Amino acid sequence: MDIIYRLRVIFWFLVVLIWGIYLYQYISEDLESSKNQKIILNKSTKRESIILQKKNDTTYYQPQTVIITTQIYRENTEGKKEDKNERMLVKSEGISLPQEIYKEERIESEIEKNIGIKKAPKIPDGFNFKETRHFYIYAEKDIDINEIESKLETLHGEMMLDLIAFSPWTRDEKVSIYLASTAQKYQEISKRPPWSGGAANLREKKIYLYKSDEWFGILAHELTHIYFDSFFGDYDKSPLWLSEGMAVYIQVERGGSHPLWLKENLSKIKEGSGYNLSDLTRIKTLEDADDKSVKLWYAESYSLVFFLLKIQRGDNFYQFCKRIKEGQKVSTALFRAYGKPYTTLAALESVWRMDVRTGNITGMRE
Repeated sequence: MDIIYRLRVIFWFLVVLIWGIYLYQYISEDLESSKNQKIILNKSTKRESIILQKKNDTTYYQPQTVIITTQIYRENTEGKKEDKNERMLVKSEGISLPQEIYKEERIESEIEKNIGIKKAPKIPDGFNFKETRHFYIYAEKDIDINEIESKLETLHGEMMLDLIAFSPWTRDEKVSIYLASTAQKYQEISKRPPWSGGAANLREKKIYLYKSDEWFGILAHELTHIYFDSFFGDYDKSPLWLSEGMAVYIQVERGGSHPLWLKENLSKIKEGSGYNLSDLTRIKTLEDADDKSVKLWYAESYSLVFFLLKIQRGDNFYQFCKRIKEGQKVSTALFRAYGKPYTTLAALESVWRMDVRTGNITGMRE
């Protein structure tokens, strides 16, 4: 009996010890990430570099290699407030950059002014207009607006396979699409600089772009921001990695756009490069980051979203996003939405990287 009693004591001691280790691993990540920080990608070389910093502006600059240094600053609560509801696209990359809000001329009658009804913006000279089930289309006259309508509605239907739970408002509200035939005309009507490839205002649900070789992929990317980010309440409330990861996912999987930079960086991730997920998910601005770092970050965000969608059963991904919206830490939302073995970000990273190494997630099209 004495031996049995000792064995029982040892057994319960081990149970309590294991439980304590598990609890420590589970909460330590949340305690660490609870610090009020923003992370900026900085120049680096393999498992990338991070600077923790809190800033008030959200302008993204074009970035160069990849290291990770860590530097913590106190939150600066002063500074000018900027509009965070607009994104601007860089030519050829399909990567969006926030910019200042653009101004538009509206036509309002006195009755509309009095009762607060907003009328559709003025149709630009040389453009045709068509209202469809989900869009207001403004297309330059040398563009076949009926063909554009068909493509847009098909794209919308495919996107809703992934996003309907996040944007039920699309049944009642429409998105305005302004499609010019040249970059010059696009710059004229949107007031965007020459380097811009497209612009989207998330609050007003408008997208400006021109008929480049990449216009459809850019459109899919920016529509995702309007559809998906609205779920979180505003542009700056959706986690950057989740927002951009989903946008690139839709751009690739629904828009049929497969940028060369994405394929190259997914190959690097498969070889073991990239960011730790605890760093990736805490990055809130890409300011001052170099070009290589930004593309690697986008590729990894896409791959992670791809994985979360792939492993879901039922509405796991929606529940994950819902908990993020409610203010839960990423690791907490992950465990409560997906359950075991995804108890921490480290556990998710282990399974995700193994999946990437086996070639199940590449995002590449031959």
